[in-house]
Amino acid sequence: MTNDYSNPQIKQQEGTLSVDVYFKDDELVIIAPIAGAIMENIDLVVQGEILVIKGSRLPPEQIDESQYEHKECFWGSFSRTIALPKNLDLNQIKAYYHNGILMVKIPKKGDSEVKRIQIQASE
Repeated sequence: MTNDYSNPQIKQQEGTLSVDVYFKDDELVIIAPIAGAIMENIDLVVQGEILVIKGSRLPPEQIDESQYEHKECFWGSFSRTIALPKNLDLNQIKAYYHNGILMVKIPKKGDSEVKRIQIQASE
């Protein structure tokens, strides 16, 4: 990830990334709109069963805060932490970025093997 946090255009405050998370067929899908970010400024990390999405985005032009009439867009660094279900194959994660939308697909593990446990009489 190539962040330039010393750049005055990037605010020091960190924003929270909005996401949609859903199951589709045999995979978990995470979608995050990240308008204005370039792919090189997005970082995905899996630690245990946690997915962390971090990145930054610069405004298209530098505007002094006093010039704003109305401001809703967040510019600067952002992150989101997502707890993942245990039934996913974290070695097969795939991520795509197109038209400002990040899509992460994580396949489910194959069906768990059913193991019958024999019950023994206590002594």
